[in-house]
Amino acid sequence: MDVFEVRDQLISDYRSFTAAFVEPRDERISAFLAEQLAAGQQWPDPWLSLNPSFASGGSVTELVDAGLLHRECERIFRVKDHEDDPGRSVLTLHRHQRDAIEAASSGASYVLTTGTGSGKSLSYIVPIVDRVLRDKAEGTAQKGVKAIIVYPMNALANSQVLELEKFLRFGYGAGREPVTFARYTGQEGQDERRRILAEPPDILLTNYVMLDLVLTRPDERRHLMAAARGLKFLVLDELHTYRGRQGADVALLVRRVKDACEAHGLQVVGTSATMASGGSRAEQRVVVATVASRLFGSPVAPDHVIGETLVRATPGAEPSDRALMDAVGRAVRDRTPQSFEDLAEDPLAWWIESTFGLSDDPDTGELIRSTPTTVPAAAAALAERLDVEVDLAASAIRQTLLAGSRTRNRATGRPLFAFRLHQFVSKGDTVHVSLEPEAHRHITGQYQVRVPSQPDKALLPLGFCRECGQEYLVVACGHRGRNARLRATPRQRRLRRRRGDRLPVRVERPSVAARSVAEGRLPDHWLEEHDDGTTSVVANKRKYLPETVWVLPDGTEVGPHSDDALEAWWMSTPFALCLRCRGPTSRCVATTSPSSPPSTRKGGPLRSRCSPRASCGHCAGLAPDELDAKSRKLLTFVDNRQDASLQAGHFNDFIQVAQLRGALHSALRDGGGELTHEVVAQAVTTALRLEIPDFAKNLNAKFSQKDDAERALRRAVEYRLYTDLKRGWRVTMPNLEQVGLLEVQYADLADIAEDPETWHERHSLLAAAPAKLREELCRILLDEMRRVLAVQVECLTQEGFEQIERQADQHLREPWTIARGERLEQIGTVFPRSGSLAERGRTSTCRDVEPSAATCGAPLRSARTSPPPKHLR
Repeated sequence: MDVFEVRDQLISDYRSFTAAFVEPRDERISAFLAEQLAAGQQWPDPWLSLNPSFASGGSVTELVDAGLLHRECERIFRVKDHEDDPGRSVLTLHRHQRDAIEAASSGASYVLTTGTGSGKSLSYIVPIVDRVLRDKAEGTAQKGVKAIIVYPMNALANSQVLELEKFLRFGYGAGREPVTFARYTGQEGQDERRRILAEPPDILLTNYVMLDLVLTRPDERRHLMAAARGLKFLVLDELHTYRGRQGADVALLVRRVKDACEAHGLQVVGTSATMASGGSRAEQRVVVATVASRLFGSPVAPDHVIGETLVRATPGAEPSDRALMDAVGRAVRDRTPQSFEDLAEDPLAWWIESTFGLSDDPDTGELIRSTPTTVPAAAAALAERLDVEVDLAASAIRQTLLAGSRTRNRATGRPLFAFRLHQFVSKGDTVHVSLEPEAHRHITGQYQVRVPSQPDKALLPLGFCRECGQEYLVVACGHRGRNARLRATPRQRRLRRRRGDRLPVRVERPSVAARSVAEGRLPDHWLEEHDDGTTSVVANKRKYLPETVWVLPDGTEVGPHSDDALEAWWMSTPFALCLRCRGPTSRCVATTSPSSPPSTRKGGPLRSRCSPRASCGHCAGLAPDELDAKSRKLLTFVDNRQDASLQAGHFNDFIQVAQLRGALHSALRDGGGELTHEVVAQAVTTALRLEIPDFAKNLNAKFSQKDDAERALRRAVEYRLYTDLKRGWRVTMPNLEQVGLLEVQYADLADIAEDPETWHERHSLLAAAPAKLREELCRILLDEMRRVLAVQVECLTQEGFEQIERQADQHLREPWTIARGERLEQIGTVFPRSGSLAERGRTSTCRDVEPSAATCGAPLRSARTSPPPKHLR
């Protein structure tokens, strides 16, 4: 797998996604945004960091022979793949892991300050397991908790549970672990909590909030704290997160745990990769020891601040320019895989490790981690040194990095180069322009209040119509009238939410807008018809009509025809109308930027849609032929549980909708481009290619249970397909019809339109209309009915929905079931009746046909719902 290609594909997909919402009408703005995209403003070059090689601390077997570890550790800490695997080889520890074991054996508290990916967890897991085994062997161990490991996030605790299972359960079997462990973070069910309270484990994994609750809840304190009397270890993972007020709370929590557990000889262990910066390594150890002593309430000696000891994976001296030039040529020309030993001796590999991985400490001369850099920056430095093309140098670097990641040391199993790309992706920002004519206004993508070097000119953010791309200035004003000062709004999310906070001003020749209003281009439902044949704007829409304003470049509103004033149009919130294309509120929404996702009530660009899009693009780029399903995964960290729930909900929604629409598209393709409504549910269910464990509650369902589960799935899919045909206002997830990938046709519609007998007793206008016009009018009517789900089909009735709900609850699992509490989608009902222009506009708008024919009030059949669509194309 080429990680650089995965990154490029991810950025390409994300760029297509974020740039597809709005196409600006103004050519200068469109060109400006195109330049921003081409320059990669939203996705700068990724930083590349190389995991260094660590000095060996010896194998677990060697530590057992030296008396540092209990004999059973040799059986526990092995490489294992499954529950019955006893382990094919023992672990070889790093030097800092051995130093931590020696520090733990002395009974002192200590801190690990090694970098990411250095195996910090083993630096406290191994000593804890060793202590528990020794106490049990000596007969001094009491039943109960011997160690509490505190994590700042539940995700870390969950990950550690999986690692402990590999060591303590694999090769032994569930219930026969030599050292027991359990997670107690608040995620557990009631039965699991009762079990832990009744049978406290040797190692308890929790978070600092839950640990505080355990101390304050009587039942949990009585069971867990009593079981933890004489506690041996208290571990604080990711120590750098405990700072300020939170750090003070955790420091007091540590002292309360000591008192509650009567743990007078408690060893406190901390881990962190970013505890101190600046100064020499000796000075950093003193700083870390001071902070840790204050936090732990126990002295931590500087000698017990354990850092990493690095070694080179590419032994040898710095290569000459000639040798480096030859290596660059070989890397580009020769793609033949090299052995680990040959690649380790390659001059370019030495240079790469020195650039991305290791550097010399200026004070001690010891090897330390290099500051991360980008491949283009490193390639530019290499090209300058060798006087070659930058592209050639970049290609050689990438090829050598990839070769090093695929070549493994036969003794340790480690690759020569284990590197990571750190890609930062921006949501994009608002485009700001000055209050000047379009041809001369200042355009910038950076948030600023004034035009640089011109403090008398205000910079204001733009919003765009999603239909036609017309730009609007989005501003706020405390009051209206002469000398009022316009200013930028603090948040885009307030558009259409708080009246008066966001006021779009259209900076275009107002004569265009004036003609639009004068020519009656307001939406139909804004107008009412009088008995004398005239029309006027309905009362509740008059406040949204645009007003002529004159503004100075600094944003001050002045009188008409003032010098340097710009004539524009003022429209009050909510943003109800685009003056260019007549788009109604639901289709004309201002957005932060054409290059960023749209705004929502939650605020800011739509992270909840960007994250699934980027994540799915990332997972799709992972090569299935090179990575198994277990390895092709994505781990996401968020700030809090609420944000995690929100993101998870959006992921589930996004993925299920994408699956259904993708299956519908695939079914149409396999069906020759056309499906009738009788078979579409079966075809889409088949195209989903789901196995029984993917959707059935009973993972081993057979015979009639399997048939019932498949039938429930088909009915649930049918319901979802119909509801997805409903007109959707979520601009970020338009349905297939809205994006032009699906066309709904109605059986015999053309023949009905041409049949004279069908129309001779109808309204005279319809009877005299051409067949093509009648067909178009019928299609418009049926489309409008379908899009509000005025469709006569069993799954859209209350009784049919309840049957689907019961079957889904009995046979289906998430995400294919019908969630409890989910209500039937609102079903439209169409009544044939005449009415005013305004009333008809609230039901449907036929903007693209002749008004006299579209609004003739012709009598319809008395059917209240339309038949289901016959064909999907």
